Amino acid sequence: MKSTCFLRLLPTGLLAIAFQIPCIGQAAAPPNLPAQYSAVAMGQSGSAAGKTFGLTIYVEGLTSDGEIEELAATLKQKGPDGLVSAMEDTNDRGRVAPVGSVGTGIRVVRIRPNKDGGQRIVLATNRPISLPELYRGSRSRDYQFGLVVLNLDRDGKGIGSFAPMCKIRFNKKNELEIEHYGEKPFRLTNVYRQTK
Repeated sequence: MKSTCFLRLLPTGLLAIAFQIPCIGQAAAPPNLPAQYSAVAMGQSGSAAGKTFGLTIYVEGLTSDGEIEELAATLKQKGPDGLVSAMEDTNDRGRVAPVGSVGTGIRVVRIRPNKDGGQRIVLATNRPISLPELYRGSRSRDYQFGLVVLNLDRDGKGIGSFAPMCKIRFNKKNELEIEHYGEKPFRLTNVYRQTK
C-alpha cells in the first residue's frame, strides 16, 4: 500500500510547501544551534504497526530560501533523479539516526516559529539505496527521499513524523506530490530537545 499527499503549487518556496513550511522568508538561525533531539518512532501500519524504536535527530544548520528555490527548480526541470543529484552536491545540515545506528545525513533543514512560541522543524534528504534493493530491483528504490517533521513547544518538547522512504515530484496538475512507501509514516512521540 502507499499513501499520497498532494500540495498545490505556489510561486515561491516550492519545496518548502512540499515540506509543509509556510512560504515566508527563512527566519534567522536560532542562536542555540546545533541542537539534538530524541524521539520514539512508532509504526502506524503494515508490518511496522505497533513497533517502536528510538531516534536521534541532529540539527546543525539551515537551508536558505535561495537554496530551496534552486532545489525546487531542479525537481521541476529534471525530476526526482535530478533532485537526488543536486542533494548529493549539498553539505549535510544534520543527521537522523535510529538508536544504535550511525544514521543518515540530512541535506535540507527548515525551521519556523509557531504561534505558541515553539518551532516547526522539517528535515529532508536523499536516502542511500542499498545494494540488495538495486540487485533485486525492489520497488522501494524508487522512493529516494526521507522526511522528518518535528512540532515543538517553547520548551523543545512535542511530536512529529518520520517517513524514511518517499517520492517527491510534480504531478500533471503542477502540484507537488509526496508519496510514502507504505500506508503511513512513523509517528514520533516523546520528542524533546536534549541538553548539552
